[in-house]
Amino acid sequence: MRLGDNVYSSSRVVQRNAVPVEIVLNDGGLLRGKVFLPMQGRITDLLNDDRQFLPVETGGEHLALAKSAIRQVRMPPSHAATKGKCPYSILGLREGASPEDIKRAYRELSSANHPDRVRGAGLGEDLVEFATENMIRINSAYAQLNKGAVPHAA
Repeated sequence: MRLGDNVYSSSRVVQRNAVPVEIVLNDGGLLRGKVFLPMQGRITDLLNDDRQFLPVETGGEHLALAKSAIRQVRMPPSHAATKGKCPYSILGLREGASPEDIKRAYRELSSANHPDRVRGAGLGEDLVEFATENMIRINSAYAQLNKGAVPHAA
C-alpha cells in the first residue's frame, strides 16, 4: 500500500494515508515503517484508540505491534527533501529524469511533506516548521526542473 491507497471495506472505500514513522520500543529497539491513517486522522488518535495492537508495514511485511511495547513514535524527516542542492537529488531522482517522473516525485514529496499534513497528524510545531522548509526546497527544485523542461511536440 502506498500513500493515498484505498482500503475496500464492505461497501465503501476508505481513503488512507501511509505515514512513515520511527517507533522506539521499550527495549530500546528502533522500528522504521509506515502506519496508515484515515485522511484527516492523526497519529495520536491511532495510538490512543481502544485497539491493543498497532498495524505497521515495514519492508513490505505487515506487523501487529503491541502498543504496550512502544516508548515513542516519531515522524522522520524526508531524506530526499533534505539532501544536497541539486534539484534532482532534492526530488530523489536521477539526473535527466523524464517530466512524468519529475511530476510524480514532486507530488509524492509534496503530499508527504506538506505542513498541513504534518499539523493534521498531531505533530509538534518544530516538525511543522521543518515540513515548511522542506516544501520550500521541493517547490524550488520542481520549479528549476520545469524551467529547463523541453515541451513535447504536438
